[in-house]
Amino acid sequence: MRLALLLLLAGCTPVAALLDAPLAQLARWERASPAEIAAEPVACPAGHAACARLHARRAEACMGLAMAARAPGAACPGGRDHLPCAAESYAAARALTPSPALAAGEAQARLCLAEFPPPAEAAAEAGRAAPAIAAAPPARAALLGARAALIAARPGAGTEAQRCAATRAGLALAPQASREARDLALRLATLPACGATP
Repeated sequence: MRLALLLLLAGCTPVAALLDAPLAQLARWERASPAEIAAEPVACPAGHAACARLHARRAEACMGLAMAARAPGAACPGGRDHLPCAAESYAAARALTPSPALAAGEAQARLCLAEFPPPAEAAAEAGRAAPAIAAAPPARAALLGARAALIAARPGAGTEAQRCAATRAGLALAPQASREARDLALRLATLPACGATP
């Protein structure tokens, strides 16, 4: 494996590919389109030096394809296509190489996935994003946390007390004058027992 990696880094791609399948996949993806990368699962034995790069590359390809379907100004696309691939690939890459950027990508993918199921399932999906949100860069984590709170505060996502707590937590995180802060304030006003102000 080490010899193949050295050969790849030295530019001997054909030789490296013959010696090592994961490096062959990595080399092939250098010329592949995002759609081609997304369609090909990562084939990498545990402990291989190329695994993290392969998972991260596939995560970026899947996320790019998913976000290309967004409406102007939307945080998420209108469908689930490529989002499961993005979330799983970011998580796999992050498990091998912890990275705030990878964490933010995973959190974004999971929160977008939470836009589609019924409220209780959506809240559970947002909960699965929590570890990735916590590991994201601080400014990004605050925005992602506010978006997760919006999902957890939807009617049907939990009890009124749970929705109230989520709304208050989200308001504490949301950047001032952001769409998330405005939406959370509106949500708070719909929860009579929660009060109109934090």
